[in-house]
Amino acid sequence: MNTLLSMLAVAWKELKVIARDRGNLVLMLLLPLLLSSVQSAANLSTREEDEASILLHVALVNQDTGDFGRESSDAIASIDELDVQLFGTLEKAEALVARGELAAAIYIPPSFTDDINAHRQTSVDVVVDPAQPQSASIITGIMNQVMDEVTIWGEVQYGIRSVFNASGLLENIGEEEQRGLEAMNLGVIMTRLGQMRSDPLIAVISEDLEGAETEDWFAAFMAYIFAGYVAMFIFFIVPMAAESILQERESGTLRRLVAAPITPSSVIGGKLLAYMVIPCLQAVLIFGLASIAFDIPLGNSPLALVLMTVISAITAAALGLLIASLAKTSSQAANMGVAAGFILAIIGGAVPIGGQPFSRSEGFMSIIARLTPQAHALEGYLRVIADGKGLMSILPEVGILLAFAVVFLIIAIRRFRYD
Repeated sequence: MNTLLSMLAVAWKELKVIARDRGNLVLMLLLPLLLSSVQSAANLSTREEDEASILLHVALVNQDTGDFGRESSDAIASIDELDVQLFGTLEKAEALVARGELAAAIYIPPSFTDDINAHRQTSVDVVVDPAQPQSASIITGIMNQVMDEVTIWGEVQYGIRSVFNASGLLENIGEEEQRGLEAMNLGVIMTRLGQMRSDPLIAVISEDLEGAETEDWFAAFMAYIFAGYVAMFIFFIVPMAAESILQERESGTLRRLVAAPITPSSVIGGKLLAYMVIPCLQAVLIFGLASIAFDIPLGNSPLALVLMTVISAITAAALGLLIASLAKTSSQAANMGVAAGFILAIIGGAVPIGGQPFSRSEGFMSIIARLTPQAHALEGYLRVIADGKGLMSILPEVGILLAFAVVFLIIAIRRFRYD
């Protein structure tokens, strides 16, 4: 109990020292928020511009008053990639296409429904702007999909009518009753087809080479941005911790602490505990920003995120103690800490500049990245946030980070001098 109280007393004293340097403290907490928000906002803006560029302005001229003309018109108007403007005549629509104001004009002829009902070949004309070949190709592909659906309706309707005519079941009833029975059977069949599309008997699942189901790449990249900045800035406590400890040694404070009735382990443990607080605050702020401002899901296991943050903070604080034991002066400790933070973050893939971290790629860089604690902190966060996994999935990364922390502490304790 005395050891724990001594450790808490040292930690409280250290936190008060940290709080006095408000400029550095604000920088540590606000810089990761600024960088992550700027990069995320820039990517969102680019995404929105790309999506806006897909919006194609087209004219729709529907001169058919039947069911198939109406259903086709509604289907075309509901397509997100098309900005559909309705026109009464094809001439007006073609004039706008000719001037380049519209990418295409879609024309449904007056006999469209009658031709389908009679099982006669019909057509939907798409007049495109030759100056926009890429848009023309997209619109033609969309129209082929829409007309494929209409063709299925027409073929099914013709098949039902053929079966009824061949069986002679409808010979003794009127024309209206025949149409009603045909429509009823057509509705049942098409409803069933719709259910089959929404819940198919055979599902196609897209997976990567590791067997994981693929997902929206943009959402995964946004998760990588915030997880990367957390993993990177947690280790930015290293230079602060190393410099502060060396300054205390240079001023003689550490010697007085050891002379007091406090064990060296309580001193080291207290400083370790104090320098864990800032990384944990950083993680809370960055993930809070991700969830509130950018609507990034934080996974299904808050406990896994908490554990990952605490273990990463322990490892970062231990690395700070290690550098403090190796450096000779406080300025040297600060420089070594900054260099270690930047270099290890880049090697470990915690700087979100590519599509995915090095540790998740193949080749030599993947092996090198896994030699850094940042890579394992990042991987743990990604498993929770991007992959939606739980506590058990991060235990290997937790174990590796704890191994790093133990090695750092063992070396630091053996080499550290209090005077």
